[in-house]
Amino acid sequence: MYKQNNIPGDILFRDWMDYIQKKVGQEQWVTVYCINKGDWGETYFFSALIQNTMVEEALNNESWDLRMGNGMPGCTEYFGHEVESQITYHRFGNDDGIEPLIHCREFHGIKKNYVEVSEEFRLFHNLYYDKSFNKFVKINKSGAEEDYILIEEDRVQIKLKPLKQFLAIKEMHLAIYFSIDRYSDKTLTNLGLSEIRKVVKEGNLHYFRYIDEPGVSYKDDKPTLSRLEGKKLIQGMPKEKSGIWPFEAEADYEDFIIGIDGNGDPKLYTCNEDKLSNYFGKNPHAPHYLTPVYFRRDVLTKYYSKPEMYSVEDGYLSCGTLWGLQMDNNHGKYIIVFLGDLGRDLPAEERGYWKSYNVPPEGTISDVNWKRSFLAEFTNPEKADLLFKHQFNIFQEKWSKKFGWLLFKPLSEDDEHNFKVLRVPVSNDQSEFDQQSMALTKVLVDSLNEEEIQAQILGEVPKNSKGINKLSLWFQEMGLIGSEEHIKFLRSLQDLRNGAGHRKGKDYQRGATYFHLGERPFAIVFEDVLKQATEFLEYLDQQLLT
Repeated sequence: MYKQNNIPGDILFRDWMDYIQKKVGQEQWVTVYCINKGDWGETYFFSALIQNTMVEEALNNESWDLRMGNGMPGCTEYFGHEVESQITYHRFGNDDGIEPLIHCREFHGIKKNYVEVSEEFRLFHNLYYDKSFNKFVKINKSGAEEDYILIEEDRVQIKLKPLKQFLAIKEMHLAIYFSIDRYSDKTLTNLGLSEIRKVVKEGNLHYFRYIDEPGVSYKDDKPTLSRLEGKKLIQGMPKEKSGIWPFEAEADYEDFIIGIDGNGDPKLYTCNEDKLSNYFGKNPHAPHYLTPVYFRRDVLTKYYSKPEMYSVEDGYLSCGTLWGLQMDNNHGKYIIVFLGDLGRDLPAEERGYWKSYNVPPEGTISDVNWKRSFLAEFTNPEKADLLFKHQFNIFQEKWSKKFGWLLFKPLSEDDEHNFKVLRVPVSNDQSEFDQQSMALTKVLVDSLNEEEIQAQILGEVPKNSKGINKLSLWFQEMGLIGSEEHIKFLRSLQDLRNGAGHRKGKDYQRGATYFHLGERPFAIVFEDVLKQATEFLEYLDQQLLT
């Protein structure tokens, strides 16, 4: 609609009038700034904030209350009868109750001009600037991102709901100003028209429409000009419905399966902690806050897939500093969370997601979780992936303290996700197995500190020797008993990685044979791979660090 100035348009603005009356200020994305010029017309949209008490006054005329470029901070000087002048600073240049929503920044041809949205609006919603896409996004309570402001070179759009929330709390209206010119290469006579000058005021809309032949000095090859100029005022939503504190809606709580009845049907109960019992006599007939709730393990797939956003650790899931959830991920089959924690620690949006993975309870919580939660005992993890990560971090620290360098170089920022997402596969799927094999190889093989290892070798190192070969030579020189089996493990892991990153050939088949791949499900195989990786770290600890 805004970029049709390169083709002839309706000189009477019937298309624009329909759009302005029915859609401006009511679409999901509100255009608050636009400049577009072409051979057949020009389109300008601008906007400002007007106090609710000034709406009637603003609608008394069709002219813009604030022009592009105005509304910047400045001073005014007042003179009185036989009184020295007084200079007053104004945040928006004056005190007439009009505030800019869009700032048109102009730098006199020395630097490129640009527009920006009011800082107050951006701070009000705590928006993050995404430089790659020139947009501002809101990170909601669950950690999800939502676009709030889209900026193009000739247009700025703001999402309707956050804009109306802002208007509600500020007790202001949004004035959307428009000025649209269209040209015609026909005269009024050719068009069957006469000069039109019409002012219209209807509801929250006030504009004037003009059609005339202004003269050859205006547009030589297009004698007829039509202009539509005015404003439309948009009201905010009621404060009570804004969802902005202290007008936030009450949280929605899901019901989760906490058992089965005599017919085998699931028994459900709310996760709202205010309705659960505890050890202090609260709601004595309700299920306890610490009632275990069971979920399929693939509930964590979503979080593993975005390591830049989520962190899955031993017994804990978090989204940045937004939220964190204690969980039992040491259980062999399920992820288990206490009922009250689901209501207290998970955002409402996440609770709905978790509910879709909820299953009836089976067995008991893991021994690790029992000792940690009820006996207050420090306990190492048991699940193969969690135990490997735990041992790896301890090993790196001990190695560094003894030797002054790391056996495994820290992963780069682009590669560190490989450690974060490392896990026992949740599906019997070749692609997930390949991904995890590649991740573990990055951590254990590709990260071997070849330079430092070679510096420890006294004998000659064959040309083009890689990390595993150098490590093997060093172990041989030191006479480490039993190192051959661990070196074979690393080579076999490398073989799996070769098949994951390339076409599967002899190397992959050699690795697959070593790990008995094809004889058992992928998840069981990789669990054993992780156990061997942990045994390798424990071997090094015993031989070199103890």
